[in-house]
This record gives sequence, C-alpha cells and structure tokens, in this order.
Amino acid sequence: MCGGAVPATGTWRPPFVQAYTLSPRGIGWRYHPVFKRMNFHGGQDMSSQPGPGPIVAVAAGRVIRAGWDTTGYGNVVDLQHAGGIQTRYAHLAIINPAIVPDAMIAVGQQLGLEGSTGASTGNHLHFEVIADGERVDPIAFMRDHGAPIDGRPVGPSRAMAPGSRDAVPSDESTAPPPPPGQPRRNSLHNPPQPIPDDILRLYTEAGRKYAIPWQLLAGIGMEETAHGRITGVSSAGARGIMQFMPATWATYGIDGDGDRRADITNRADSIYSAANYLDHTGARTGADGVRRALYAYNHADWYVNDVLHYAQAYGAGGLTGTSARCPSPSRR
Repeated sequence: MCGGAVPATGTWRPPFVQAYTLSPRGIGWRYHPVFKRMNFHGGQDMSSQPGPGPIVAVAAGRVIRAGWDTTGYGNVVDLQHAGGIQTRYAHLAIINPAIVPDAMIAVGQQLGLEGSTGASTGNHLHFEVIADGERVDPIAFMRDHGAPIDGRPVGPSRAMAPGSRDAVPSDESTAPPPPPGQPRRNSLHNPPQPIPDDILRLYTEAGRKYAIPWQLLAGIGMEETAHGRITGVSSAGARGIMQFMPATWATYGIDGDGDRRADITNRADSIYSAANYLDHTGARTGADGVRRALYAYNHADWYVNDVLHYAQAYGAGGLTGTSARCPSPSRR
C-alpha cells in the first residue's frame, strides 16, 4: 500500500501508524502529575516508538473541534462518528491545517503530530472515546470494533471519506522509510503541506520506477521547496523543486517527462533526478542506506531527520492532494 505497510481493514483502525506503547494510565480516577490532585482520566495514553509520530483518525467522521483547549488537553481534535460516537485526540504537537471544524475526515487521515501540549509531562497521545455523551474504555471499545489497541504498527487505511463508494489502493511494494530521529530543525516549526496532485503523481511514479518510497521524495520536496511553493535559486545556487546544485545535476540530472531534455528547472526532471540520485547513493539498501543517501543529498543530520519526519507524516495519509487518498498510477 502507499504507506509501505499492511493497511488497516474495516471501518475502524488504531490512531497510530507506527508501533506504540500503552501507558498504565487507562480510564478512571488517577493522581494527576501536573494538577497535583485526584482527577478523572477519561481515556488511554499511548506513545509512538521510537519517537513521536503522526496521529490519524480511527474512523470516518466530521471535525467538531480542532484547536487549543484551556482545561489541559492542549492541542486537541474531536471527531463525530456515526452512531453517536465521538473520539478525542489530545496533547498534539501540531494540528494538520486541513483539520478544521465541520471538515469531513476519512478513516486514517492525519489529524496532527503526537506531542506534549497542555497538562502533559511528555510526548504521548491521550485518546478518548465518548459514546452518547459518556466516556468509555477505549481499549474495550476499539477491540469490539475490530481495531485492537495493542501496540502493533498499522499502515495507512484504504482511505474512505464519509459517503464515498470507493477506496483507492496503490500498488506500492517498497519498504517504508525509517522513522526520524534527532536533531531536527525546519520540521519543528514548518508543518507538512498538502501535496498538489500533479506533484504527488510525479513523486509516486518516480518512486515506483526506482523502487524508492514515494514518501521519501515527498519529504525532500517538502524540506526543499514545500513542493514548489518556494521558487527561485537558493543562496548556495541550488535550483528547481528538489534543489539541485548545477554540478550535481550534470552527473545525476535526467529527463523525467520524456521531452529528451534534462532541465534543472523542470519539475518532472527534478523529481525523477532526485530518485535517480537516491538510488545511486544507496537508498535501496535498507534503513541505514536511506539515511546515508539523505545525508549525501544535504550533509546535515537535522536535514536527514527533517526529511524522514515529513516522509512519515505523508505515509500516514491525509496531506496528499485534494482527495485524501493514495494516488493510482497513470499510464505513461
């Protein structure tokens, strides 16, 4: 599938894509470490492994709240689902800009990134399920709905918006990019931006041709130019959507759109050339190879982790084009 992992099935799924651990802090009365008093803990705490990751919708629904909560939840998203069910996702580091009140959300669509905002002592997701106005045990509820919260990684869902008839699978078979580490820089304050459909198509087709996860190309495109939103020549002289230096282009630049020219400013040529460069620098040789290839692209550890952070976010879905789905291949 387009996220590089076995997809979730059914209409419900866990709120994480990567592996995670469960806190003993389940639903019930607990001593709150921030408030310093007994407090009703209305949900389940869980943390991505090996580090904070994307948070996704557990079912299709409608956004009823997205923003800052003053009671301790921090950045929080509330969704309304069918059958009088609501779900809550609290302490997010950032909320996906597309998640706004009354927006219709697909199962598996990215809501934001795990964080520690509000009354929190560390990175985690506080997840609640509210049935007919009463908070219920999320572990039991999700188990009964065919989506057990058991710590196992679950890939992107066959994204299906409320009322849609079809889910569009992808034929991707490459392994997912490795998770990000530390340090990070730009991704700490620049959230991942939606990918225009024409650019998404180029990422996926170039990734397919070179057997490289398309999310890796999307991560570079976001880090370098926000998928072409930043234009012009960099202070170092790099050009194009994937920001190639002319000397590097002379070796790795290729014709991506079939016009028999390798143009450094042509988007198709630039994206295909990035895939070609990653292939030549070892991105198909496992997680360590991906990191080495990204380091060769830009010699900085923070750059590697920024790109992997964005790649992970796009792997969770919800920021790819206008249709919030995995792209299907075009005929070339």
